[in-house]
Amino acid sequence: MPDSQTGRLTALAYHIMLTIGVTFSLAGVVTKNIAGDFGVDTAVIGFRFTLFSVGYSLAVLGNGFVLDRVNIGRVTLAAACLAISGVVGAACWHRLEAFSFFVFIYGMGMGTLLSVSYYLIMNLYDEAARASRVSLLNFYFSLGAIAAPVLAGLALGRGVGWQLIYLASLVLLLVVVAFSLFRIDIRPRKAVNPADPDNGWNAKVYIMGLTLLCYVTSEMIFTYWIVLYMLDELELYVELASASLSVFWVFMAAGRFLSGLFIAKFRLRTFIVVCSGMAFVAFVALLLAKSAYTAMVLIAVVGLGYSGLYATILSYGTLQVPRPSARLTTFFLTISGTSGMLSFVLSSYLKASFGVSVVLAVSAGLMAAVTVLTAISGVVGKKG
Repeated sequence: MPDSQTGRLTALAYHIMLTIGVTFSLAGVVTKNIAGDFGVDTAVIGFRFTLFSVGYSLAVLGNGFVLDRVNIGRVTLAAACLAISGVVGAACWHRLEAFSFFVFIYGMGMGTLLSVSYYLIMNLYDEAARASRVSLLNFYFSLGAIAAPVLAGLALGRGVGWQLIYLASLVLLLVVVAFSLFRIDIRPRKAVNPADPDNGWNAKVYIMGLTLLCYVTSEMIFTYWIVLYMLDELELYVELASASLSVFWVFMAAGRFLSGLFIAKFRLRTFIVVCSGMAFVAFVALLLAKSAYTAMVLIAVVGLGYSGLYATILSYGTLQVPRPSARLTTFFLTISGTSGMLSFVLSSYLKASFGVSVVLAVSAGLMAAVTVLTAISGVVGKKG
């Protein structure tokens, strides 16, 4: 494959992750405005956004059977068009049922694009370069998640409607469409044997699966509800409240970069325990904070604590068998997708019943569970 095409497809993968980062962080910023527009509680919109996670997860899981069989350019174009349809429909149809349907369509399009981005990197680079490229994928996700809350908060503060903010994201999706119009011809570097044995799963695999569920649910709850918490509990202006989410993602991005440099110097289990413990302590302090400045500092610490956990938990879990199979990888990906759906359902119910402070307290408790479960894994089974 020519170097120019490799560079172009790598840029496409990074741009897709940037777009997905914008998508995920934007939802938490505009939830209050969407709820006000439809005349419902924010918890109702939280339940509706569960459909985004459902569509997203179904697309991620289903694309494992598609990408090796269908031209990747056509998949990319179809996914971008699906996401565009979801954005336009959600923004333009003023009915809650229609909004819910188009949010589901939006999630399916973005989930497919996520699969495309990872597929491109896995097949463009060999093992020596693959790890650094995958780390950069997460970094670009963080960049999108940093920019979106700041820009959306500024727009909302100046009276721009959430519909126009949603429609503005079409620019990023149109770039994906432009990329997909060029020829994309790519084949896997290695044939995958679906019958590769798992060599037996020990208890640690299931413990780390539960740990991953707790982590993803905690992160999703935090990123979705922190802006509303800052608005309602600390009574901040919308620009400053939205910036709190950007602060979180700035430190997530910095932490991901630093963990990529230094993770090799630590045992994975120790790294998870230390980072999750730090995030939990900062989270509790955040819930007790009364000033905006203190809250912003603590949000930064929470971001640093969260930053390297997803990749490390996933790596530690797959290292618990001699040769990870496709079934093991799917096991962890399924848990990750399920956690996204669980987070919206659980947090929206808690918000409706007890308020946003309780929602974040549960998120903090899940981070404590990450620390405890990882520590338990150190004394279970034979593999250390």
